[in-house]
Amino acid sequence: MAAKIITIAIEKGGTGKTVTASNLAYLMGDEGKRVLCIDTDPQGNLTKALSGKTIESEELYGKSLYDMFDAYKWRQTKDFIWETEYENVDMIPCDYQTTRISDRMITLMQDAADLPEGNPRKVKAKGEFLYYFVNQVRDDYDFIVIDTQPTRDSLLLSNALFAADYVLIPACCDDNSEESAFRLYSECINMQKSPNSHLRGAGVLLVNFDKNAATEKKIQGHYEEVLGSSLFSVVIPSSKTVKTSISLCQPVCYMAKTQPVAKAYVKAYEELKKRLEVK
Repeated sequence: MAAKIITIAIEKGGTGKTVTASNLAYLMGDEGKRVLCIDTDPQGNLTKALSGKTIESEELYGKSLYDMFDAYKWRQTKDFIWETEYENVDMIPCDYQTTRISDRMITLMQDAADLPEGNPRKVKAKGEFLYYFVNQVRDDYDFIVIDTQPTRDSLLLSNALFAADYVLIPACCDDNSEESAFRLYSECINMQKSPNSHLRGAGVLLVNFDKNAATEKKIQGHYEEVLGSSLFSVVIPSSKTVKTSISLCQPVCYMAKTQPVAKAYVKAYEELKKRLEVK
């Protein structure tokens, strides 16, 4: 069965997007599922979380997301996949050149236009390149998890959304996160109406939640009112353990399995599988 493609996105930074991506990927792999993570955020936080490597690491030169796009005409996706130290979890990392991908796609479109109709490499829109790449390896995995940059207008983000079967929106209970989450959720609903869309659903997962904060409870109620069943029933609590896991470049579900935040991510993964209709 072809992999389910999950894009994790929200335009606001600091909402636990990469923490959510790395922990879900770890849990998937720990369960025996084959997982490919793709880091499209130029900051490289998912790359660092799963490998300990920064975007300046020389080990990434020639083997990163940018290089995959750059070699569109003559190399395959599998050439850029790295094994991580976590069982069943592979990765396509990003490096310092990721910010150049949008400009590179403009010239790639000319390369694609020169290809004859029927050629499997012929991509017809700039927003379809990532979908082309993941489709090459889709049968090799159970899940493909795409982490994105916190931005509202990005060609890479458009690629990640176009490629997705499901968009997971991690959001905090503050006004800015709420606005960002609702905006992206509405965009996803509109995308589903397009005949060219692969998107089958979108949901919001509340993260970094302080149950003792009255303002956060109030905003949680607004999420519930607006989103209904599209809001995950599981809430990820705020935790200092998450900060420790980030500094150690380890998923919190790996380094602190008994902590409430790790147990909450386990429940979120179980809920995600139900939404994706995956056993």
